[in-house]
Amino acid sequence: MSYPWQQVKPKDFFILRQSSPLSDQDVRILTTIYQPLIGNAAFSLYMKLKESVNNRGDWTEARPLSELLIVLDIGIPELYQARIRLEGLGLLNVYKNKNVSDRFLFEIKPPLTPVQFFNDHLMRLILFEKVGERLFNEIKNQFFNEQPSNEEYEDITKSFLDVYYFNIQQHNQLSNGTFENQQTVLPQFSPVQNLVEQTDFDWSFFIEGLNQHFINKKSITKEVRELILSIHEIYGINELDMQKYVLEATDIETAAVDSKKLSQIVQRDFHQKQAKQVKLTDKVDHSIEEKEVMQNGRRTQLKQKGFNAQEVEIILHAQEVKPIEYLKSIKSQKGGFVSSNETWVIKELVEQSSLSTSVINILINYVLIGKNAPVLEKSLALKVANDWAQNNVESPEDALQKVKQLYAESKSARQSRQKSGSSRSGNQKYIRKETLPDWATEENTGEEIDAQKQEEFRRRLEKIRNRSKGGDN
Repeated sequence: MSYPWQQVKPKDFFILRQSSPLSDQDVRILTTIYQPLIGNAAFSLYMKLKESVNNRGDWTEARPLSELLIVLDIGIPELYQARIRLEGLGLLNVYKNKNVSDRFLFEIKPPLTPVQFFNDHLMRLILFEKVGERLFNEIKNQFFNEQPSNEEYEDITKSFLDVYYFNIQQHNQLSNGTFENQQTVLPQFSPVQNLVEQTDFDWSFFIEGLNQHFINKKSITKEVRELILSIHEIYGINELDMQKYVLEATDIETAAVDSKKLSQIVQRDFHQKQAKQVKLTDKVDHSIEEKEVMQNGRRTQLKQKGFNAQEVEIILHAQEVKPIEYLKSIKSQKGGFVSSNETWVIKELVEQSSLSTSVINILINYVLIGKNAPVLEKSLALKVANDWAQNNVESPEDALQKVKQLYAESKSARQSRQKSGSSRSGNQKYIRKETLPDWATEENTGEEIDAQKQEEFRRRLEKIRNRSKGGDN
């Protein structure tokens, strides 16, 4: 994987200057307003560049980036992240030499004034989301004092002409002359202007939807448009949802959109959804933790009863999955499908038998895997279910123990038949003694599985269990 910072080397050189001198007020704005947004590393980088710059506005001599790494005690990835944070908020412009790949120009830019910052919808919303409502208001109040009412005061300010004498003839002469060394004033950094140019917001669809609700597009003023773009960028709200928010913030009588109300509505809904998501996540996390604790305790309990690791997993899986899903998983692993008759068999077992769903799963396991039957045959399944119900098989471990017992008795019965066959060949007398129920020994569509098939079954069951866990996630 390639990372952008891998193109930056400690031996790269940078030349530095600032577009205009930074005042103490600028530093205060950076510390109070910008630092929560850019972080400590970016703030330290900015202040280091500020101290290294030539106040006359000239470019400094070339310096290696390693100086910044040493002084700031950070690595290349951290330096790169700090640099782009400054770039993103308009505090630093970076230029790369077209001919020499290891030469860069860094130009420090002053921060926005408090008025510019808090009048910019995007900047205001980003800060609000970063620090929360309480800190946001505290920061804002540090720069904006409560304004006195104009109604209590009378304007007695003198005009320019009241104070200064104005010679119209000299003015005409001055107007005809030329001014040299005029400085071009660069436009201030405007994130909203960048959004206007780069947005993917579909204004045509948005306005068309408002027209259907009798909202005139003239109501979407420049200020409202900029606020909508900021909200779209920060919260990811699409055009359809944005229509609902704008309708809620629109005055029915005047058809004017209240920008402040629009911001409040969006922020309220966003934080309410976030709070619900956090509660849901906590609930899910607690459920997972509780489930893991219970499973670990159950594993210990089953191992103490003498079940091996594979048998424990069989029992736990039987407890987690519904019978119809358990049936589908096994049929899928065998390359088959669930027929409508099998679905009805499962329904009858669940509704009419006294067996738990986990025991029914072990029953399905025995018939399809143990007996190697291609389908869950109703007559055999009901025979097994009745036998287990009459023998008080209540838990999946009881059912699995019952299956193991049947395998042992079946093996013993086959050995007895073989001995009887040998004895009968020498002596025609033969007495048949059957200790197993008919459903346990009757020939189905396949023979009972040998050790190799049992191992194959265990592997299949493990796949089923893993896939089931993946589906839960």
